[in-house]
Amino acid sequence: MTTVEFENTLHSDHSDEAIFFLLTITSPELSEPLYLVNNNASVLSRGRVYEPFPFEVVLPPEDGGKPKALKLNTYNLSPEFMDLVRQTNEPPLVKFEIVSTRDMDQVEKVIDFMQVGAAEYDAVTVSFTLVSSQFGARKTLQAMYSQNEFPGLFFALQ
Repeated sequence: MTTVEFENTLHSDHSDEAIFFLLTITSPELSEPLYLVNNNASVLSRGRVYEPFPFEVVLPPEDGGKPKALKLNTYNLSPEFMDLVRQTNEPPLVKFEIVSTRDMDQVEKVIDFMQVGAAEYDAVTVSFTLVSSQFGARKTLQAMYSQNEFPGLFFALQ
């Protein structure tokens, strides 16, 4: 699917195709990554089975302000999620991939630089605040910028 076709499918009122968020959570605390899909049945993509799990991705508003975090909201259904919330060593890394039923092996969009910055939970819900795991070290056309070498670039974030 071309980018234009994907954008048209994404923004259309009705489509014969479904769009899925595939979620991969990795952490040293887990024996293997969690592979989840926002669907009520498992899906197969690139030879990997993604298990059904209800979650919602909340994007930050585009208000021109300083960079904001993503939110990942879900129900407190899995003991693995509570282990992730309670761990203290290293924040879990989170990768989102968007696929459509036209070709489940064709990844349309990827967000693969997020990590859990904070977590809130109660008996029913779990909410992760996701922040960039590589902020300040993003590649540009010319160089890599760090806060130590170019403090003026990061002034607005403080």
